[in-house]
Amino acid sequence: MMKKINKILFVIFCIFLSINVTHAETLKHLKEELAKDEAEQASIVERQKNVQKNIQAAQSEIKELEDLIEQNENQIEEILIKIDELNAEIENKKEEIDSLLAFLQISEGDNVYLEYVFQAKSFTDFIYRSAVVEELTEYNDNLIDEMYNMIEENKKLQKELQDKIKESESNIDALDKKLASYNVSLKDLENQHTDVASEIKERKKTIEYYEKIYKENDCSEDEELVACMTDIPNSSGMVRPTKSGTISSEWGYRNCPIHGREIHSGIDIAVSMGTNVYAAAPGKVVGITRKSSCGGNIVTILHNIKGKSYRTRYMHLSAINVSMGAYVNIDTVIGKSGGGGYTLKKNGGWDTCSTGAHLHFMVMPGEDGSKTVNPRNFVTFPSKGGRFTSRW
Repeated sequence: MMKKINKILFVIFCIFLSINVTHAETLKHLKEELAKDEAEQASIVERQKNVQKNIQAAQSEIKELEDLIEQNENQIEEILIKIDELNAEIENKKEEIDSLLAFLQISEGDNVYLEYVFQAKSFTDFIYRSAVVEELTEYNDNLIDEMYNMIEENKKLQKELQDKIKESESNIDALDKKLASYNVSLKDLENQHTDVASEIKERKKTIEYYEKIYKENDCSEDEELVACMTDIPNSSGMVRPTKSGTISSEWGYRNCPIHGREIHSGIDIAVSMGTNVYAAAPGKVVGITRKSSCGGNIVTILHNIKGKSYRTRYMHLSAINVSMGAYVNIDTVIGKSGGGGYTLKKNGGWDTCSTGAHLHFMVMPGEDGSKTVNPRNFVTFPSKGGRFTSRW
């Protein structure tokens, strides 16, 4: 029983955190959002500078690694030459030892040395011959020791060669990984910068438009947009925004235990790419966003439905056919449907959070702008998975 209660509380907690709260849409709020965007853009630019510094540092390190690799390669060449020389010397020493051993085998052992010494014709010659015999014996011992020392040196040099080759290969691998990491990071920041810059540009246009409206109607910046705009045509209701389509996703909370806190703020209508999208009711275009990273091209229209203000929003558009402040009716094609990785991501990398061609249709009460509501409260749609073939 306790586990069941905890599970219910968890879901309720997720829903509580997932409420799609936004500020009331006022001119002041738009300016605050612009300031946030500009601060974010400045932050991204600063992060870009830091990544560029890291890239420069990496490039400097790359140069050092390349120089080290070149040095290693030169040393490897020297070691190979030295190994060849040692091999040749070992072969020569082997021949000398073989000749000496053959001489000793033919002779009668130590007697040959004694005969050689006692054949001296003078004391000086005796001393000389004794020294020669001593040197010859010592040379024989040293020659064998030297050969084995050279063999050991050869093995050591060969190991050093292998270690240097492995070190060079390891440095190259580390270099490749570091470059890939920096390049991915910089590319991501550049994409973010492009998205924010686009949003700032569009928000400035929106603010400029509303500043004119507020001035004409003598409104305070704290007054809501819908309250300051008095020229919105009245209508009795809404119709479907496309002539046909399939309902692929509902408005509301979904999959909280798996995906975390999440609310789907509208209804998704699966349609072909480039399908005409119409205004759901007469009204005035009060918001346009172009190539947003999540939402793509977006159009927001303000309506007066039976004396109450509502806004509809149309997201994931591949094209926008209206301009800011334009009056529309239900026959106005406001844009073309979009969404989906192949078309939008391929053409510039925007609207990256959409997975297929569809229209995301939202309805927002205009009184306070603090929430979205279920579009089914205003428009008749078939159940999820159902298809419609008219706008009524």
